[in-house]
Amino acid sequence: MKGDRHPKPDVEAALRRAEKAGLKVKHDQNGHRWGYVICCPCTASTKVWSTPSSPGTEGRKIDEFTRKHLNCA
Repeated sequence: MKGDRHPKPDVEAALRRAEKAGLKVKHDQNGHRWGYVICCPCTASTKVWSTPSSPGTEGRKIDEFTRKHLNCA
């Protein structure tokens, strides 16, 4: 759905990479938080902000979380 897309292209691309890697992306707007990226096997999660001060840094944070949780299970 269009409402589930992140407004920043760098962050949206990182979210799609996380989904492709098998992580769950949950859009749950609450204040400045856009949602979460969740690793289902270990239940770890990271917040995704709606208006990050640096979209590139936010995207790299999501990519780092994705890399750390590729081999959970």
